[in-house]
Amino acid sequence: MMLSRVLSNLFSRPATRPFPKTSREPVEGYRGAVEFSQEECVFCGACALRCPANAIEVDRPAKTLKFDLFKCIHCACCAEACKRGCVQLRSAYHPPVYQKPEFEFSGAPVLAAEASPATE
Repeated sequence: MMLSRVLSNLFSRPATRPFPKTSREPVEGYRGAVEFSQEECVFCGACALRCPANAIEVDRPAKTLKFDLFKCIHCACCAEACKRGCVQLRSAYHPPVYQKPEFEFSGAPVLAAEASPATE
């Protein structure tokens, strides 16, 4: 019995795929990399309030947003909380990293830029 199993495994295809050469497509609904749209963000802080892992920090007076990738649990609560659609989860795998990536952006919110009249 054991010999037949060994022989069948020797002459059959591998059960796994050669990963770096052929990768699997993400399944539908996969929550992958988190992306922020800096152009649309108004720094309201809704994403930070809904994040259960505290991976997002928003400083409204300073107009900055910090995102810690290693704290993120990819639950998509931040994307659901953002009314403007600034936070999205891509259906792509994260590449491996050797250092902790830092994500931070700052700037004037869109609504403030739209409200101020253009000076010539």
